[in-house]
Formats: sequence, structure tokens, C-alpha cells
Amino acid sequence: GIESGLTLGTPLTIIVSNKDARPKDYSKMVSKYRPSHADATYDAKYKILASSGGGRASARETIGRVAAGAVAKKLLREIYGIEVVAYVKSVHNISATTMRVDLDKVQVSDVEATAVRCPDIEVANKMISLIDRVRRDGDSVGGVVECVARQVPAGLGSPVFDKLEADLAKAIMSIPATRGFEIGSGFT
Repeated sequence: GIESGLTLGTPLTIIVSNKDARPKDYSKMVSKYRPSHADATYDAKYKILASSGGGRASARETIGRVAAGAVAKKLLREIYGIEVVAYVKSVHNISATTMRVDLDKVQVSDVEATAVRCPDIEVANKMISLIDRVRRDGDSVGGVVECVARQVPAGLGSPVFDKLEADLAKAIMSIPATRGFEIGSGFT
């Protein structure tokens, strides 16, 4: 709980109602696994297929992470002075470059200015057009989210099994449909 704007040291509860449930949209899952989803793995491990919407393998499962992340982001900023900004860097082959998005200066307000959460308005409009076209074709495309953390003090995490980078990688890679994670120069 929370009282008078302060946490009481007990768990916080956040309730999000799904007002747009459409179980019949998943009727084909009974006989066919979705590509790039955890349906096959979930079925193999638990011997059950949540054909009404994906169950624990559903992307809706991420809402708890989003809510907890909002709380954590606020705590990091207010208690430790750490600023975290994440944005959509690319959708399919359309990318915002570091020449157009300054990682030292990009702000949450820049990110929130577009529906696709890309701080480069021109690139964001191209992304939105591509997403709309692909959606009309009944398909989807991947993308890249870039996250910048500023004023992070040295020494966070533990030296062996609880390294900050390892914990971040585990958290990010457990998000449904995530296929890669990099720190620093990473894949480049």
C-alpha cells in the first residue's frame, strides 16, 4: 500500500481490467502455433495451450512489468537521481539515427510526442505509415527499443551472479517476443 503519497513497505497492487478481450480471435491457435510466440514451448512444457489468448505467454502479461517499471523509474529518479529514457529506435528497416536523436539530450517528452514513441518526428511518421501498411496486410514487423540511463553510479549490482547487466538482460529477454539485448556497442 500507499498512504499520503508514501509507500507503507507492503506490496503495491495495481489492477488493470481487460475491456477488449476477444478470445475467438485466437481460435486458430487450437491447431496452429503462432510464429515467434511461445505457444509451442508452452504447450510442450505444460501440456496445455491457452487458446483463448496466449495465457502466460501473452504479450498482455507485460502490463505488470510496465506498471512496476513506472514505479521503479520514479524511485530511481527521486531517490537516486538516475534518469531512464527509452524510445523506439527502429521499426523494420526504418531507423532513427544518433545524428538525429542525441542520446545525451533525448527526453521523455520527446518520446511521448509520437504514437510510435520515436523522438524523431519525421522518422516516426514513416514508422507509423509502415506499421499501418503491414497491419492492413495482416502481418507485423519487428523493431528496436533503445534505452538510455543517465547518472548511474558506479558499483550497482554484484560482481559475479547478480551483475546489473546480467539482471537487465534477463528482465528484457523474458519479455514476450524479445529476440536480442545489447549493452554498449553490443551487436555492432
